[in-house]
Amino acid sequence: MNVRSISWSTAATWIMVVLFLGGCKTGTSNTRVEENSRPTEAARGRQDIRLTSEAIKTIGLHTEPARARELERQLVTTASIKPNEYRLAHVSPRISQKAVEVYAKLGDNVKKGAVLAELDSLELGAKKAAFLRAEADLNVARRNYDREKALYAKQISSERDYLAAKGDFERSEAAYNEAREALRLLDLPDSAIARITWNDSDGRLSWFPLVSPFSGTIIERHITVGEQIKPDETVLTIADLDVVWLLADIYEKDIARVAVRDPVQVTVDTFPGEAFHGRIAYLSNTVDPATRTASARVEIDNFDHRLRIGMFATARIALRAPPEQGTAAIAVPLDAVQRIGPKTVVFIEEKPGVYLPREVALAGSSANDAEISSGLAAGERVVTKGSFYLKSVLMKESIAGEE
Repeated sequence: MNVRSISWSTAATWIMVVLFLGGCKTGTSNTRVEENSRPTEAARGRQDIRLTSEAIKTIGLHTEPARARELERQLVTTASIKPNEYRLAHVSPRISQKAVEVYAKLGDNVKKGAVLAELDSLELGAKKAAFLRAEADLNVARRNYDREKALYAKQISSERDYLAAKGDFERSEAAYNEAREALRLLDLPDSAIARITWNDSDGRLSWFPLVSPFSGTIIERHITVGEQIKPDETVLTIADLDVVWLLADIYEKDIARVAVRDPVQVTVDTFPGEAFHGRIAYLSNTVDPATRTASARVEIDNFDHRLRIGMFATARIALRAPPEQGTAAIAVPLDAVQRIGPKTVVFIEEKPGVYLPREVALAGSSANDAEISSGLAAGERVVTKGSFYLKSVLMKESIAGEE
């Protein structure tokens, strides 16, 4: 690389860097650059930098070979923690009722079947009363039918009386089933229906317990004692927080590089320096035409309930190698790569103490490494720690050469 092609504006920028480095010297010769490191007119195309062993030791200069390997690339996206929608219940009655007692509180952990509130409904009381009347009528009709059936079998009763008793029984049975089904449609389980009597709930047939459909945590509460509740109102929301969701947007170009079951690292501002781990459970089959992204649902174990609904989170997803990539990339640590003007360079160790700047082309980078597409071969040793010092030396020699 010919450093003389660098513009004066770029060189002037580095004068301050060089002066700063020069001002930090201890006055010893340990960091001395050898005299023949300065390019000459005869060697303008070759600008090697030579350091003594003492200088190498003082600088802490380190080299390592460039390697052909696949880089681990990450997709970093932000989103918020959401409840597991497969374990989320919006609790509401199926009939207009009045809240008499409310036991549920925000943040309570409730078990399946736990009574959350006691409600009172005149309509429910009327349906329970209708059920009890139908049950009583059925019992009478059944006994009458059984008697007439036995008498008819012994030729004591007429066929007309037998058929009349049978018809009454069948009509009573239909009415009973209709009244029972009306109660089941109001979310009364069979066990609760079986316990209905005229003395049910201390004679208050209109009382109805609102119960939890599964075990979870109450995350919303919109019910107060004395409030009239309509069937279309959600009075409580229950979520199972043992597993939470994070919805991540995957760019269209990266969709082929992620898959269901891929691991995801999640961090939140509340717990700095700590990572939570999840996996992609679902990858959308559609792409948003506006953002050109597909949604990935990440499931995160949250048994200690430290992740809270609505928390802002950052997800990091390791991307797989692209399908068309047939060979591994030439990779070097990011510290090895320096920018000099418009060019990207690394410093090659020709032999211990002799270093050459080499222009390279970058194809991409990961969190720690840079991918070189041209200008470097696997096995060549590049300077990692100390490359910025060599860059400063090169800039200083370039400025001196321009004078």
